[in-house]
Amino acid sequence: MVAEAEADATGTEAGGDAPALVNARVQALLIGGLRLVLAVAALGLSRARGVDAGQAGLLFALGGGLLLIALPASVTPRAGRPRVAETRPLPGGAAVMPNRRALALAMYPSTIGLSAVTLVALAVRPELAAVLAGILAGLGLAALYSAGQLALWERELGGRLYLERGRAGRIFLAPRAQA
Repeated sequence: MVAEAEADATGTEAGGDAPALVNARVQALLIGGLRLVLAVAALGLSRARGVDAGQAGLLFALGGGLLLIALPASVTPRAGRPRVAETRPLPGGAAVMPNRRALALAMYPSTIGLSAVTLVALAVRPELAAVLAGILAGLGLAALYSAGQLALWERELGGRLYLERGRAGRIFLAPRAQA
C-alpha cells in the first residue's frame, strides 16, 4: 500500500523506474462523461427535492455558464500547445494505468469534492444543488473539449499522447502502431 502511494506521488510504478502513464485522451473522455452523468443526476435530484423545472434549468445553466465564462479567463490561449511540443518518445517498460484507476485518480479532488458539496446542498438548499450541478456539467464539457484538442494533437503528431502521473507531468508520444 505504501509503495502504491509513493508510486502515485512520484509518477512511477511500484518497484520500478518506468513512469506510470495514463492515456490522456481516454482519461479526458472518461472524466468528462462521468461529470456530465453526475451533473444530470444532481439536477434530477434537485427537481425531486421540489425545485421547479424552469428554475432548476435556469440555475443549472447559470452554474455551467459561470464556469465556462471563468475557465477561459484562467487559462492562457493555447497553454497546452507548448507542452505538447515537448513530447518525448514513450520509454521502454512504461506501464499504462488501467482506465478505471486513471479515472479514479482524475476524480480527486475536484469531481469528488464538488459532488460531495452538491449532495450536502441537496439536503439544505436544492436550488444551490442545481447551480452546483451546472458547474459540474461545465467541468464535464471542459474535459470533453480537452479530449477533442488531444485527439487533434494526436492526429497531427501521428501517435497517442500519454501523461505521466505525479509532479513531473511529462508527456510521451507512442507511435500509432505501438499505441
